[in-house]
Amino acid sequence: MKKFGIAILATSIGLASCGEKSVEDLNTERKEMVTAQKEAVREHEKALHLLDSSIQAHPDSADLRVTVKTVAVTTDTVNIKTFEHFFEVHGNVEVVENAVLVAEVTGTIKNIVVREGQYVKQGDLIISIDASTAKSGLKELEKAYELASKVFKKQNALWEQKIGSEIQYLEAKNRKESLQQKLTTTKRQVDMYSIRAPFSGTVDEIMPRVGEAAMPGYPMARVLNLKKIYLEADVSEKYVSTLQTGGFVSVMFPSLKEEVLAKVTRVGNFINPANRTFKVRVEFPNPDGKYKPNQLAVLKIRDYVAEGAIVIPSKTIQQDRNGNNYVYTFKNDGKNNRVEKLVVQVGKEYQGASEILQGLDSNTVFISKGAKNVQSRDAIELK
Repeated sequence: MKKFGIAILATSIGLASCGEKSVEDLNTERKEMVTAQKEAVREHEKALHLLDSSIQAHPDSADLRVTVKTVAVTTDTVNIKTFEHFFEVHGNVEVVENAVLVAEVTGTIKNIVVREGQYVKQGDLIISIDASTAKSGLKELEKAYELASKVFKKQNALWEQKIGSEIQYLEAKNRKESLQQKLTTTKRQVDMYSIRAPFSGTVDEIMPRVGEAAMPGYPMARVLNLKKIYLEADVSEKYVSTLQTGGFVSVMFPSLKEEVLAKVTRVGNFINPANRTFKVRVEFPNPDGKYKPNQLAVLKIRDYVAEGAIVIPSKTIQQDRNGNNYVYTFKNDGKNNRVEKLVVQVGKEYQGASEILQGLDSNTVFISKGAKNVQSRDAIELK
């Protein structure tokens, strides 16, 4: 203020001789005076602020009022438990016994013995094709074989008595054996006109209708054994040491919202160079037949387990600008609960839970809800 007063005095004296100065000089002096005035005001305001602070901080000041703003948060304690980590791969349900039965001969569909959805045992007749011509030929062969057998029997008896020639004996024997072979072949051909179940299971589909023509290779029916199913999936090669034949994994069925335990029956030895995966096959029971072929399934495989691990919700873990993971705890300073930052080392994470390797112990209480609304040294109110 003294400098400001001196500047004003100097200006007043200068006015007496302003007639001796140019307009430019006078404008320059005016700018200098304005600048000096602003500096003087700033110094005055600074000094006044310091004085007010000293008054408010003085223990005898009646105007001293300290109000601490707090943030409401909730806290939680760490869990000490077994931590498991799983990875998931997708696959489709396959049936071990799944057969499409085809016709082996030409003919007309004569009879369909069963209906779709019916359970059949191994060897049960499903569809019969008209075999009248083949059966007629079979009867002729049976009669011829019967005659040849009688002739051979008599010729053999004579040969044993040294009666007759060896040629007659050999001709009778050869005819009998030849007809026997033809008879066996014809019986097999007649059997081809009958479509039978290759194993016990359910008739899932019947393709032809009675009266239609059957041709060799023409699909006739599908039979499934839903009690024997498996799941095959492609697994990344980085898990090649995780899976072993005879181990157990979990299989989830999203459409049924259920999970079953499955046994690993095969671990592939070939790694596909195109996608760097190997085959894994697991089998599980299906007594009620509720798991269907080609049904989508998710294979859950455990690749990590830690006993007595420190586990907290993943959503409570934050990361600072330096890439450090941390959680918030608190400490009472005698008047208020103050937020403190704890840097932690995070292990694996699964389904919203994280394993903490370093930074927390079994007695740590951390801020859960409201952790993103506070900073270090903030005062908090515990709910």
